[in-house]
Amino acid sequence: MMKKILPFIIVAFSAFSTKAQDSAAFRNHYMKMYNQALMYNDANTAIGALHGYLAVENNMKYKDTLSMLYFNVKSYYSALMLAEEVYKSVPENVEAMARAAECYDELGDPKTSVSLYEQVVPKTKNPYHIYKMAVGQYQLKRTLECEASARMALADTNSKKVGVTFNSIDGSQQLVPVNAASYNLLGVLKMDAKNFAGAKTDFQQALKLFPDFVGAKGNLDVCDRNLKTGKTPTKQPATKPKG
Repeated sequence: MMKKILPFIIVAFSAFSTKAQDSAAFRNHYMKMYNQALMYNDANTAIGALHGYLAVENNMKYKDTLSMLYFNVKSYYSALMLAEEVYKSVPENVEAMARAAECYDELGDPKTSVSLYEQVVPKTKNPYHIYKMAVGQYQLKRTLECEASARMALADTNSKKVGVTFNSIDGSQQLVPVNAASYNLLGVLKMDAKNFAGAKTDFQQALKLFPDFVGAKGNLDVCDRNLKTGKTPTKQPATKPKG
């Protein structure tokens, strides 16, 4: 009986060994392709290479990397699906949760975005995350919370070192320090309340911190026109507090 079983065991082990070697070869192939794609700044090929790698080995580290790549090419839904899978499997990966929060914001769901940021901010204390949470609170008309969050971002000295992409009404984008963006957000809150004098002070402070801030310049012009005429504004702020 043993003589019959032994050849089967040998064949089974040989098949397993061959399969393991094939898997290693495929992993090496896809990782080489991924690294080469990065060298040539080819995000789409890098994404395809990681999908190939993940088809061979279910690795959360590379799923997280794939989520980042999708986010960078603005494929927010794909980035979100992967980010949620990662932080639910690896709860200590707070950056994946923060990425999910930003994806929800980009996909037009500020409520879920803010809910996630409220979990992220106490752990990272990152002024970028604080500012993004403030923007979501603004969109939800949670004015007092928005103001508190903007001031929290300003209180962090690192807010001058971290940038946010600021969207202007003409569709252009500009990288703005978080501290300047936060003053602009405080100014928008005051402008919404028709406190144009107070808003002007905040916009001026934003420009003091970042003189090239296009959005703050436009908002300051709106304040000056309304302070001069004393009338209700006839247009929205030049730049929305979203970045």
